[in-house]
Amino acid sequence: MSGTVPARIAFAVEAMDPQPGSDVLEIGCGGGVALALVCERLRRRGCVVGVDRSATQIDRARRRIRDGLDAGLAELRVGEFPGVDLPGSFDLVFAVNVPSFRSDDPAAPTAVASLLRPTGELWVFDEPPPGLAVGPVSMRISALLSRCGYAIVDIVEGGRTVGVRAAPADVTASSAATAAGATSPR
Repeated sequence: MSGTVPARIAFAVEAMDPQPGSDVLEIGCGGGVALALVCERLRRRGCVVGVDRSATQIDRARRRIRDGLDAGLAELRVGEFPGVDLPGSFDLVFAVNVPSFRSDDPAAPTAVASLLRPTGELWVFDEPPPGLAVGPVSMRISALLSRCGYAIVDIVEGGRTVGVRAAPADVTASSAATAAGATSPR
């Protein structure tokens, strides 16, 4: 990918480590910088979908990931999340500095849960305002996701960016029980 990649986006994509064959959704994709990096990592296997409420940003993203769009490996949607129509389900959903995950409103994390595959993960990345520590950011994101039925899997920091990796708690509990030798009630 040509051009400078902001450190927060490079960190986010590196932390998530999307694998070839994964179906990935970015909420608030902006001009598509992270989408382009994810497309490179998928190596033409899997699909990436970007959503942004700004048609101008989606146009920028369209130019940036033209090859993926032409190959049918990428899709872009203009719309507010939640609310925009999305195809299928995803292995990985992420958001970098998206206001929907900065409030106490459960709408966005709750909507993501319905889009995740059984082993899917949600990653939320954010940065504190200048002069403030990253700790409160990770606590705020973790609290919101926990209230929405997620188990916090990991918290990572890179510079001023914090990332919280979460999975639906019922899936996490089921996986832990299976790993411990418990049988499924089904």
